[in-house]
Amino acid sequence: MKNAVRMSALVAVAAAMVAGCTDESGSGTTTSTSRSTAASSTVRTSAPVVEPPSAIEPAPQPGATTAPEVEKPSATGVPEVIPVPDTTAAPAPAPANNISGPGRCIDTGSTGVQNALASLPGSWVAGQASANEPGMCGELLWVRAIGGNSAGAPIHVLFFHDGKYLGTGTSEPYAFTTVTGSNLTSATVQYRWLAGDEPFAAPQGGPATITYSWNGSNVVMSGPLPTEVTQPHR
Repeated sequence: MKNAVRMSALVAVAAAMVAGCTDESGSGTTTSTSRSTAASSTVRTSAPVVEPPSAIEPAPQPGATTAPEVEKPSATGVPEVIPVPDTTAAPAPAPANNISGPGRCIDTGSTGVQNALASLPGSWVAGQASANEPGMCGELLWVRAIGGNSAGAPIHVLFFHDGKYLGTGTSEPYAFTTVTGSNLTSATVQYRWLAGDEPFAAPQGGPATITYSWNGSNVVMSGPLPTEVTQPHR
């Protein structure tokens, strides 16, 4: 009995020894696998972490040249055109007192004469005028203006001095009025009127001759008109 017990104990010890050898050197699978796993864990833990590239551009190094900024095109893609200012001077308008013309001291088509005619009541057309040569223009210049197309149309004599309009010889216009002569400082005007039933083209009344002179400051009339001119129907 005792021998049987001892024998069982020996068998158990032998079995334990066989099991220990198998773990250390039998297949080696368990120990080697554990060591490889541990080594792999160690390697993964100690490997350096690679950071992603930074979104912030590095600052330029000292002495480096910064590239010039390229101008961006406009939103439409069409370059903006800046107009060049026009520096051409506009022609100056003719002054209101410009009454001269080519070869004449007074031109009936000038701005000054036309403005003078426009200032009179009604519609007027310039006719006969002073004809002094430029450079020898008189102190008193004149224009005969007609207010109609008939032989008995009203007539005004307009006077000018130093390019300026002075006014008319009389306050009212009268038919059958003619400038018969003039010089540098005066103009002679002849007035006629109807004496009876004669036609307008051949008035028999008169004539009455009046001289208009420049005295240095205004125009002086040599005498009054006869009542036959100022009041022809009385």
